[in-house]
Amino acid sequence: MLIDPAPRTFFGVPSVHSLETLDAHVAFLGVPYDGGTPQPGIPTGQRAGPAAAREATYAQFYYPRLGDSRGGQGAEGWYDVETDRDYLVGVRMVDVGDVAIQGSDTDANYRRITDAASRIVERGALIVAVGGDHSISYPLGRGMEPAGDFNVVHVDAHADFLDDLDGARLTGASQLRRLAELPFVRTVTALGVRNVDRPEVDGMRELGGRWATTVDVLERGAASVVSETVPAAEALYVSIDLDVLDSSVVPGVSLPEPGGLTYRQLRTLLREVAQRGRVIGVDVVELNPARDPSGMTARVATWIVTHFLSEIFDRSR
Repeated sequence: MLIDPAPRTFFGVPSVHSLETLDAHVAFLGVPYDGGTPQPGIPTGQRAGPAAAREATYAQFYYPRLGDSRGGQGAEGWYDVETDRDYLVGVRMVDVGDVAIQGSDTDANYRRITDAASRIVERGALIVAVGGDHSISYPLGRGMEPAGDFNVVHVDAHADFLDDLDGARLTGASQLRRLAELPFVRTVTALGVRNVDRPEVDGMRELGGRWATTVDVLERGAASVVSETVPAAEALYVSIDLDVLDSSVVPGVSLPEPGGLTYRQLRTLLREVAQRGRVIGVDVVELNPARDPSGMTARVATWIVTHFLSEIFDRSR
């Protein structure tokens, strides 16, 4: 079985139990996988991220609570008092459930993740995947091949660009390098990095990767940094690791780092990224609910999705 249906959907959107019937602008996909977490030393538990994120969206409904009264016309959207505007109105969104993860079989699990992403892309939907550890970005990005060539924007405190870690090449320490090696990925850009090994910088230089540190974003501003490091493109895949934010904002991640962005700064950064091309896929990763019983990190994760989708569809109009 490829997909497990979700008992509660992201943002109250309709549930789709078969990818063959998918007809939507946005498809939410849970990827409850943490087998790519480098061990020993970094806590697992990110597999619980999709369920916690769905739970956190209980107060962020895009669709009516008692069903879609719009007759298939799409979401009612949400009102942003800060801009006095409604966003995501009429955008058709569905939850396709979770990738069915089976034990510790990395290759089989990666195939399932890739297959799910490919089938969603083939149906013309923008995929929004919620993890799960950051290793899932590689099989998800691999599944985006039907969309044609695209650029990757990686928003993270870490570069994740090691060629291998103790001989393992499919972990959350290497997925951006694996993406950069795909023939249909044109460029990769890492934004907000602040804890990076020298071999990762060497690897990015070798493969033509671009990057900007947290200090770059703080001192020069999001608009300047993004225009200099993210090439304008026909298509973008955007991967958002929650630990790009300061550890005080997101305690519920597996590798929190001090000195990160505020939520407002990340929101501005993503708004600028949305201007660089058509976003065809998004993932939000490293939510580890066990490390934050308050649920605040999950709530931050879901608001990132809300604000980024609002920018993406505002641009498309």
